[in-house]
Amino acid sequence: MLLPNIYVRRYVPEDKYSILMLEVEAFAEHNPYEYLGFYEVFQDGFFVCVQNNDIVGFIVGYALSDSEGHIFSLAVSKFHRNHGIAELLIDHMCTYFLFKGLQRASLEVRVSNVPAISLYRKIGFEAVWIELKYYGDGEDGYVMMVNLNSYFFQKEQFRMSKELSKKREEGVN
Repeated sequence: MLLPNIYVRRYVPEDKYSILMLEVEAFAEHNPYEYLGFYEVFQDGFFVCVQNNDIVGFIVGYALSDSEGHIFSLAVSKFHRNHGIAELLIDHMCTYFLFKGLQRASLEVRVSNVPAISLYRKIGFEAVWIELKYYGDGEDGYVMMVNLNSYFFQKEQFRMSKELSKKREEGVN
């Protein structure tokens, strides 16, 4: 369930400290300052999720080619996980990619990150191959992709199904 008073907006330099804190919390294996510098290079595709003026998550993506957008990084505060924030950020990024004329989105995820893999599969991403020893500690990573038109079609089908179920429940009561 999505938390109240939540929205996604583009990153601004004043967000730096909050992003660094999320980086440290989510990604212990790399230097948050180096990554933030990289993220800022792709500021056009750098979005934050805000609840009550606090940044609770972020996503960074860019056009990898003329047809593919790449989600480079996604993080949600430990205290705000399992509330739909990651999915909201991915929806925002996929919409951004679609408006840029891209047809697919890709990302990498650790093979051990079962919660993230489950989320990505739930929303339509499929593992297309394994990158052996992709991460600095030697762990393999799945490369996952989704066709953006299919992604949004599936989201609309799910929304319509929920709406129909709600109407049926209301009619029964």
